[in-house]
Amino acid sequence: MPVLPIIQPDNPILRRPAARVNDFGPELQNLIDDMLDTMMDACGAGLAGPQVAQSLRIILARLPDDADSQEKYAEDAGKLHIVVNPKIIRRSDEMAAGVEGCLSLPGLLGDVDRHQSIEIAGQDREGRPMRLAASDWLARVFQHEIDHLDGILYVDIATRVWRPDGDEEEATVSEATLG
Repeated sequence: MPVLPIIQPDNPILRRPAARVNDFGPELQNLIDDMLDTMMDACGAGLAGPQVAQSLRIILARLPDDADSQEKYAEDAGKLHIVVNPKIIRRSDEMAAGVEGCLSLPGLLGDVDRHQSIEIAGQDREGRPMRLAASDWLARVFQHEIDHLDGILYVDIATRVWRPDGDEEEATVSEATLG
């Protein structure tokens, strides 16, 4: 399967709400496979349809599965999650601050507050209804990717954005959104 180009903020697709998926045929299956190859090639923990110029409500998430991650994330390490038409149906009151990056915003990091745990409803790649609960880092990845489906980039909600080029020089959010 081909690795797809990951678009940058100058492409308006990243700022548009993505369309609901209704057709679960071969085209969608090929897109999901291509998205998986793209995410793995880019060493990302998640990827959303709009990031590969497909304005469709599809997200993938996969935490690393190295030894440290297996200890830290337990059963979530290395497990692939594909969710079509995801919707957050429950959010914890507890928030957690964390550092995020994005494949569509290379060279930037930001501090973002996210819900500590969430529950998602959606469909699997075959169109069957599904629900899943996530906490900690996996919950953060899901929230980040679902934001992409609504045209939101993490820099829009970050408390601080910077370039991790050694001196941790702070970047402005407007600088970050230009890519």
